[in-house]
Amino acid sequence: MRRRARAAHPEIAVHRGSRLTILVSVLLLGSAGHVSAQDAPALARGVALTEAADFELALEALNEADAAALSRDERVALYGTRAMVSFALGREDGAREDLARLLAMGAHASLPHSAPPELREALEALRRAGVRPPVLDAAAVVEDGVARIEARAEGGADLVRSVRIWVREGEWRAYPRVERPLAGGAALRWYAEALGPGEVALASEGTRAQPNVLRVEHAAFSLAPAPAAAAAGDTALFVGLGAGAAALVAGVAIALAVLLAPPSGTTQLSGPSLW
Repeated sequence: MRRRARAAHPEIAVHRGSRLTILVSVLLLGSAGHVSAQDAPALARGVALTEAADFELALEALNEADAAALSRDERVALYGTRAMVSFALGREDGAREDLARLLAMGAHASLPHSAPPELREALEALRRAGVRPPVLDAAAVVEDGVARIEARAEGGADLVRSVRIWVREGEWRAYPRVERPLAGGAALRWYAEALGPGEVALASEGTRAQPNVLRVEHAAFSLAPAPAAAAAGDTALFVGLGAGAAALVAGVAIALAVLLAPPSGTTQLSGPSLW
């Protein structure tokens, strides 16, 4: 009895005769057109053996090619062809794993109409389950004059091998993470990549042609000048002026008191006045 399909690992439902009627020629023409014996001998041999329907030997050659440094187009050809070969041999898990890798290479990956419907449906089920190229989560900050850049990849089936942060230092240099002083007004140009087998770029945050720029702007401050210390002569002047002002106020008060006082000899009558 077939096990119930799980969303993360959809089963490939096989109809009678599907493996015997597999048509690989269109797939190979569509996805492996860039394969040559000179550039990727193991892959080219695997493609030729697949066309000859010698699937066991084809799988061996394709596995050998998987360990080689292949271009993006060659990787797409490898995963698509090996998924078909694994399906023809009844190895559904292997076929499904290569379909997931095919989606990790490109979200719009597809199989030709000549591929068995079971394989095409398995590919779409993986797509619905969220299998897609990796997503880079990069963080770049400047704290206390130190630039820090970190990046990590999420998703991408099992293809992500490493994440590199490239920094322009006269020439481009790669680091797993970046932490370095950054002076005010200086700029740090960078981008990040998630790399797959053979260092094929699967995802990026920025590019070498259009890098990200981390910059520390000059801080703008408006500070009032501090008051200058008073000289000894200035202090004496301030004290003298203060004493003079106090004497002047006292003199004015005395003068007002004299003017407002009643004339001498004048009798002040108390009580009612009779006429």
